[in-house]
Amino acid sequence: MPSIAAARDSTIRSFRAWICCACLFISLSAFAGPDPDDSPSLSLLCNLSFPQAAVSDVNTIYIPFTLVGQLIMVEARVDTVTGYFMLDTGSEKLVLNKEYFSAGSNGRAVAAVGNTGMVSAVMEKPVDSLQIDQLVVRDLGAHLVDLHHIELKKNIRMMGILGYEVYKNFEVFIDFQNRVIVLTRVNRKGIRIDTLAPFEVPYDSLSFELLHHLIVVEARVNAVKLDMILDSGAELNLLDRKVNRKVLDKFTIIKRVNLIGVGKNEVEVLAGALNEVQCGNQYSEKMNTLLTSLDEINQSFEVNVQGVLGYEFLKKRRVMINYQKRKLYFFSQVRS
Repeated sequence: MPSIAAARDSTIRSFRAWICCACLFISLSAFAGPDPDDSPSLSLLCNLSFPQAAVSDVNTIYIPFTLVGQLIMVEARVDTVTGYFMLDTGSEKLVLNKEYFSAGSNGRAVAAVGNTGMVSAVMEKPVDSLQIDQLVVRDLGAHLVDLHHIELKKNIRMMGILGYEVYKNFEVFIDFQNRVIVLTRVNRKGIRIDTLAPFEVPYDSLSFELLHHLIVVEARVNAVKLDMILDSGAELNLLDRKVNRKVLDKFTIIKRVNLIGVGKNEVEVLAGALNEVQCGNQYSEKMNTLLTSLDEINQSFEVNVQGVLGYEFLKKRRVMINYQKRKLYFFSQVRS
């Protein structure tokens, strides 16, 4: 029978593997105004389609996804270039990899923040319309960011990130069991426009606050209330290092690791496991979590959150997000 020390060494090796490829995208949004010398931006008409998508109606689309590491990736085509987009509920905008797109001479410089601090060299320009197969989203602003280091770590052709502005008028159903994302357009009251689309009955629901573009849910650990961001672009959960001591009693430290984010900055964090997390009726016994500082996020968005729930929370669930109703819906696993 393996010893406790051997089991611990095995756990540490596991952490080393997933920390090395961790690429969290908590938020990426503009805070700075245009450059004083900036002229009006050129308009970029960007036709985005999903070659593998199935469309039941112009207001509903089924998009299969794959996991690259622990990031949700969908195969997409922008104009004539094919690659992968990441679904990231923690990002505000449509993000394009400047490896493949150019802002031109009239791009607008902005400031952005990620999980490891400020992101440099970010350009913004408007997108007239973004086409997702037969669905069209208009009047989007796209950020151009260098994502080449992410491509190298993940060994994929990553064209960009789908943020809140792309799907804010849709229900977003993330079905990990069947590896599919379903986008269904809703009206201002959050009611489906496509009344013929199949609809399962959820077994549970949870209200959330929408702070800027961030989904913030209330969680409890060891009877302590925590406000946490739900972020599909986070490979690991995050916990603020300044949380109540009672919360830290439920955090098991494994080792120190370096975390790299979208801005290429590295910060040293503590890797471990957060135990007994309760969100409404949703209970998670143990989730891989990083203990770090969330000061950049809290200060930039003028919020006060103590953590982030990402892949570790979502991977065992079938979750639908309704931004208009400010509700999360949870669905049972489908029988084989």
